[in-house]
Amino acid sequence: MQCIDIHTHQIPAGTGKLFILNRFPDNSLPELPPGGFFSIGLHPWYVGGSREIKRQMSYLEGLVSSDGVIAIGECGLDKVCKTDWSYQLEAFLWQCDMAEELNKPVIIHCVRAWNDIYHLHRKRNPKVPWILHGYNANDMVTSQLLQQNIFFSFGKALLEEDSPARKSFQMIPPEKIFLETDEESLSIQNVYEKASELMDIKVTTLAEQIEWNFRQVFVRQ
Repeated sequence: MQCIDIHTHQIPAGTGKLFILNRFPDNSLPELPPGGFFSIGLHPWYVGGSREIKRQMSYLEGLVSSDGVIAIGECGLDKVCKTDWSYQLEAFLWQCDMAEELNKPVIIHCVRAWNDIYHLHRKRNPKVPWILHGYNANDMVTSQLLQQNIFFSFGKALLEEDSPARKSFQMIPPEKIFLETDEESLSIQNVYEKASELMDIKVTTLAEQIEWNFRQVFVRQ
């Protein structure tokens, strides 16, 4: 059974695991074991000002076609961080355009900007998948986002009894779901076990579904 981790900030222990390691554009790309891939993106927390953003974009553009890079991100919108909104939006839309050109999915960081993501997706109608990582929004937000062809990735929040993620998770079709560990020091196996419990299916059945999802989203012709 393969438990795929589509968004992590650390190389998992052991061998033969399938994962996507998130890297910021100012980081180097380490050597990965078999089964490891990269996502490269400009996180909204680190978007610079009018001069810095151009340098960041140029540097990112030089990395996104590197071997093993199969997604753009994490990038996105965050209404809590201090980064100027106009620069966040500029960086996010630029990365979405680049993802379209490269035919690579987008892994999205979103904090209190769900309505913006919904309307941007609806307006742009991207051909590449958008994946909301670390998803933990309530059922009303989820109902709105489900109107669009958007994917949802869940992590630690599924293990928290009162998290909005639990209710939202049970609303989402299995073919739109991914699982992750993000920056947490937990096993992706634990996330799969809780997810399968909430879905009332076997872990192996869930793993097969997410492997199919992975092939549809990240291994596209």
